[in-house]
Amino acid sequence: MKHREFSKEQINDYDNLIYIKADTKRLKAIEVVKGKRKIILNKERVVKKTNAGGMAKKKYRRHYEHVKKRTGNWHLEQLEKLPRDKYDFLKLDVVNEKQKETIFNFIKKKISNKKWFENFKHYKKNNTLIVGGTSRSSNEALLKNYLDKDDLVFHTESRGSPFFIIKGGNKSLINFTALATAKFSKEWKNSKKDIQVMFVKGSQMHKSKGMNTGTFGVRGNRELIMVKKEDIEKFKRD
Repeated sequence: MKHREFSKEQINDYDNLIYIKADTKRLKAIEVVKGKRKIILNKERVVKKTNAGGMAKKKYRRHYEHVKKRTGNWHLEQLEKLPRDKYDFLKLDVVNEKQKETIFNFIKKKISNKKWFENFKHYKKNNTLIVGGTSRSSNEALLKNYLDKDDLVFHTESRGSPFFIIKGGNKSLINFTALATAKFSKEWKNSKKDIQVMFVKGSQMHKSKGMNTGTFGVRGNRELIMVKKEDIEKFKRD
């Protein structure tokens, strides 16, 4: 089933768009920024047919059928790699009904009017986004999927803390973000005392094989802030 590209009226409704054209041979992701169209992904899916005879052709046919069956899953892998926070609409052009169903299920699950940061604790201060985890799995998703190298990352020195990140690394928001990190930590919940919070650049964070969900390592030096009990008590989520 094929879909036409966006109409001029639809394009004018959005500053940033992306749409997907997919079939068993090729997947394209087309970006439209303020009316200008650009291909940002153009991936060939099927290996070229061999000229050899006999078993070579049979192997090729088996491989081709395997590729066709798995194309939908491959599309999802590519969709996951596309820019995560820039777009709020996707349009598809597919020729295989199974692909269409698979990708549409992805769209229904992943793409909505809800912004990615609304799945986390979040604040907007001074035109800057501050985002924090709500659980181990939430911490894992936040750092693995949304952390950039120039962001600042916060965590208490004790276990049982949300990770908070300042998108873009706005240093004027360090104290506020340290307060939020302390406020929602298990250490504060259990002790109601001064809390020590560390912060580093996103580029210093790493995840090694065998680390538990929500656990990350830090390379290099950390900055430390002692957040006072009285400041945490006054902290309000506004």
